[in-house]
Amino acid sequence: MIFLLVPLLFGPALLSAASKVHWQKRNLNTVQSIYNLTIYPANAKILTEGASAVPAGLFNATATGRVTPVGEFFGFDDSIEYFFGLAPLPTGQPPNGVITNATLVAFASGCAEVAASTVYLTVRALNADGSAGAYISTLKQVAFWRFDKSGAVLQYDAWIPSLDPFALLTHGFDVYTPAGMNATIQAVCAQQALTCVGANTVYDGVDDCVTTLTDKAFGRFDEAWGDNVVCRSIHVLLTKIRPEVHCPHVGPTGGGKCIDVSYNDVYFNDQFLFGSPLGEPFHCSSDE
Repeated sequence: MIFLLVPLLFGPALLSAASKVHWQKRNLNTVQSIYNLTIYPANAKILTEGASAVPAGLFNATATGRVTPVGEFFGFDDSIEYFFGLAPLPTGQPPNGVITNATLVAFASGCAEVAASTVYLTVRALNADGSAGAYISTLKQVAFWRFDKSGAVLQYDAWIPSLDPFALLTHGFDVYTPAGMNATIQAVCAQQALTCVGANTVYDGVDDCVTTLTDKAFGRFDEAWGDNVVCRSIHVLLTKIRPEVHCPHVGPTGGGKCIDVSYNDVYFNDQFLFGSPLGEPFHCSSDE
């Protein structure tokens, strides 16, 4: 009789424990898979092929998120472009860095729908033969995630600390000197001239772009969200994927992305961004 009672007494607990292991493993796998796609050359494939190169089940079609200090992202395309389109590609010039490893140094998932993580993205020089070379730096990202019932990311709120020193190391020069600022403006204007063409043209040539951006605030990578050059240096990378969407962001007006914003509004607008009151989006709503 005792053996007959065991399933009755402990069955629900055993099932609950098994379910917990399942969604913890599932959520960990989703987050690790996302960061693995920032590793070169996986990110290059997505930059070339767009959404079709992203494996199913990682992001919900309506995924939205905030990435401090870069901006807000709405929908599947916005989300994958941030995570994968902004991962560094080889430039052929020193330091020629790419992400070579994505290590989740912290991960916790207290329920099926919410998780938190910290990742270290290692950047190394890319050797001529395609192998990883000298260590350059590490990018850290702390993130909170909300998943839909199938395990795809529905919402995210991420933070990249100390982006300024990281940018200086990966650029290979001090972008905040007069020469560095000019080099950055020249690079942005040259790139947009290649990708923002035809109906997507936003400047009357490279000279017009240089003149316009020279009159803008330069900005900082630690606060890239604004009507400045730094913001445009980020968004110009995405013009390779969807020029019709991102070329306006690089243009004179900032296209609704590279615009001056109110700190009190955009960093705490959880109701608008996530559809939940401030402080609620990444709380567990069940005891699974």
